[in-house]
Amino acid sequence: MWYILIPIIIILILWIRIVTPQTIKTVEFLWRFTRILRPWLNIIIPIIEITRHQDLFRKNFAVEVDWITSDNVTVYVGLNVVFFVQDDKNDTTDGSIYKSVYSINDPRTLMASTIDEQLRAMVSTFGHKEIFNKREEIWQSIEENLREKLSQFGYTLDSIQVRSIKLEANVTAAMNKVVESSKLKEAAQNEWEAEKIMQVKRAEADKEAKILIWQWMAGQRMEIAKWFKESVDLIMSSDKSLTWDKILKFLLDSSRIETLWNIGNSDKTKLIYLNEDLEWRAMNKESKLIAWSELMR
Repeated sequence: MWYILIPIIIILILWIRIVTPQTIKTVEFLWRFTRILRPWLNIIIPIIEITRHQDLFRKNFAVEVDWITSDNVTVYVGLNVVFFVQDDKNDTTDGSIYKSVYSINDPRTLMASTIDEQLRAMVSTFGHKEIFNKREEIWQSIEENLREKLSQFGYTLDSIQVRSIKLEANVTAAMNKVVESSKLKEAAQNEWEAEKIMQVKRAEADKEAKILIWQWMAGQRMEIAKWFKESVDLIMSSDKSLTWDKILKFLLDSSRIETLWNIGNSDKTKLIYLNEDLEWRAMNKESKLIAWSELMR
């Protein structure tokens, strides 16, 4: 019984073609295109009919081009191309399936040569500094031209991405040094400006502090003067015979005694004894200060 199954299996293998999703097959009768097989179980005539396979899913293709810019710097531009074959349901020789199978052998070679030619022409018009800002312009220009080229062979361009733009290592190092130097200069300038602002702020704060101290001292002197006047007026009102000089001497002596009393109550006070007679002579001789040598006479 088993020997009967073998011929049947062989016939099925020869006659049946299974087409999986996102793939497609073309059929040739005696090496001439006749029809297209889509995903499912399909029947062909063995030996006199053969099939060719084609994928419909999207494919990535990386391209890298190096060329010289307008200022004689070598630049490396890396692109990624996404393309696919779209089933337009046209089973004739004008359809995208037929063109993708029979019109071109290797679409990657076509894309590489097209991108290389156009990209080199564009790079030569840019300087090495400005090319980094031309990403959008580069892919838009290449995309338009490549889409038209691929459509002639049944392929559809999905998108183009500019993966990288790189310069020669020595040029990149030189540019990094320039940027680093600029950043250091900017940092030093900012530090100097900050120090300048701090100095101005400290000067303003010192000025305001001194103004407050002067205002406080002036207020203190005003209060002392007011207190002296009130005290003198009070003493003179009690005894009309007292003069300003006597009253002033009394108040000064009272202040001196109070000061000495406060000093004596402190544990860490150091006393210096002075000749009060000399001090009094210095203060009262014609209401003027005299030299120390005169006081010693």
